[in-house]
Amino acid sequence: MRIAQLFLMAVIFVLLWFALHHRSSTEARAFRRIAFLGLTVLIILAVIFPGTLTSIANTFGIGRGADLVIYLVAIGLLFFSVSTYLKFGDMDRRITLLSRHIALLESKGDIGRVDPDSLK
Repeated sequence: MRIAQLFLMAVIFVLLWFALHHRSSTEARAFRRIAFLGLTVLIILAVIFPGTLTSIANTFGIGRGADLVIYLVAIGLLFFSVSTYLKFGDMDRRITLLSRHIALLESKGDIGRVDPDSLK
C-alpha cells in the first residue's frame, strides 16, 4: 500500500469521526471555516504553481497533481455529504419536537389554532 493510500484513508477516518462526534459544537463550525479557508488558499496556490502540486503528489506516490486534486475533492464531498446528512437529521428531530410542543399547547388551549397556510 502506498503512502498516499494510507494517508488518505487516515484523513477519511479522522474527518468521519469528527463529523460524527462534533456535529453542532462551536469547534466544528470553527473547523469547517478554517478548512474552507485553507482549501481556498490551496486551490489558489495550485492554480498559480501547478508544478508544485505535481511534486507534492509525487511525494505521496501519486502520479499527477490532478489525481491528488481528485482524491481531495472526493474526501471533501464525503465530509460534506456526511455533515449535511447529520445536520438534516438533527433538524428533523428538532422540527418533530417543536411540532409536538405546539400540538400540546393547542390541545391545552394555551395558544390559538395555528393555520399552516398563514405561515407561508
